Amino acid sequence: MLNDIRKTILNDAKIEGEILLHNAENEFEAEFTKIKLNGETKVALAIQEAKTLTENERRERLSWAKLEAKRILADAKEDAIRAMFDVLIEKMKSYTSTKQYADKMKTMITNAIKELGENATVHVKKGEKKLFAIPEASVKEDANIIGGAIVETKDGKLRIDLSFEELFNIQKDVIRKDIYTIMFGEEKKKNTNKI
Repeated sequence: MLNDIRKTILNDAKIEGEILLHNAENEFEAEFTKIKLNGETKVALAIQEAKTLTENERRERLSWAKLEAKRILADAKEDAIRAMFDVLIEKMKSYTSTKQYADKMKTMITNAIKELGENATVHVKKGEKKLFAIPEASVKEDANIIGGAIVETKDGKLRIDLSFEELFNIQKDVIRKDIYTIMFGEEKKKNTNKI
């Protein structure tokens, strides 16, 4: 009888051990599957995140490259406009040797003298005193200008600046816009105060 009880206890322990082992194996499989799915999800999310980051970085670099290209183009256009201003200034210098220049400036100087009153002083560049000999004014060759004249009252309190530099500066924005339109076929939309 003791033997039978021992067999029954061993048999029951074996069955219970097998059930516990089977349950442990099932729990292990379930946990392993859960961990595997969780890992696969994390890998998929990491891959998606990497793709998103890569795409964002690509877009950012592309945007930067486009902005850089626009900056380079704007700089090139600005350089071209500056070069045209230099050409224009050289043409203004050569214009000072024409009869048309002498006649036009003499008229402008005479009008300025009328506005300021007689006994005005006219400042011109060296070599132009003979061009602008006007009886109502004293002409001095002491102006550091490309061309034109500076007319002022004898006491120097009032001045009319007819120098090419001043006349050019007054029209600079309009000239810049015209040059831009001629060279590039479009109106410049940015600030036109740079030279």
